[in-house]
Amino acid sequence: MDTDTDQRRLAILDELARNHAVQVTDLSKRYGVSEVSIRRDLAHLERLGALRRIHGGAIAVHKDQAGARPGAEPPVRRAAEKARIGKAAAGLVAAGDRLIFDSGTTVLEVARHLSPELRTAGNLTVITTSLPIVRELGPCQGIHLILLGGVYLPQYEVVVGPQTIEQLRAFHADKLFLGADGLTLARGVTTANVLEAEVNRATIAASTEVIVVADSTKIGQIGLTTIARLEDIHKLITDTDAPADFIAALRNRGVEVILV
Repeated sequence: MDTDTDQRRLAILDELARNHAVQVTDLSKRYGVSEVSIRRDLAHLERLGALRRIHGGAIAVHKDQAGARPGAEPPVRRAAEKARIGKAAAGLVAAGDRLIFDSGTTVLEVARHLSPELRTAGNLTVITTSLPIVRELGPCQGIHLILLGGVYLPQYEVVVGPQTIEQLRAFHADKLFLGADGLTLARGVTTANVLEAEVNRATIAASTEVIVVADSTKIGQIGLTTIARLEDIHKLITDTDAPADFIAALRNRGVEVILV
């Protein structure tokens, strides 16, 4: 997606925050694009959980509306930042890559931003435990998708357990896109779920390059258990609100940091 589109979508979110509703015709005139383009913007933002489309426009999603519709995705915090992170991470993928996708909303944004060329003819191999990743990439002709088996955790829409870890030992991936609940210099990359952490460690062992995708609110937070030391990751992609001292310390440890 180009920069103009990203900026327009951010502006739509800003207007929703102020007025709680937007109209397709008004947005089309304001930004000088077709109504089709605006509807595409609203559809994308709805997938992120940032708004709810209605006839002729969209309304803001409030906390008390979360989960009101069966099967609806819950609102995503810092949706715009996660979308930028996902776009930057997806830009690192090359044709023929073997990839492991972790679970979580930021990792899902990486999958959503894979280019149409990679989706249709990229000859990618994607290994995952995440059902949202399967729904996003399963229909793509250019992707060979491997869903690992194991014990299903419906609240996270992932599979975990000894079977999952054993299967990972048979694979080798070029890149791992890894989410995180917390990032600190002392505790490294952490998560709140012990079962997922075990699988995460196995995905790290199976991957040549570990790419952590996490928005800046995760920096300074500590999850229940450590997935990896910071020295064990190769890249961190985060947003520009990340604390400068943390970023400097991470770079001093040899980790490439990409700010978006």
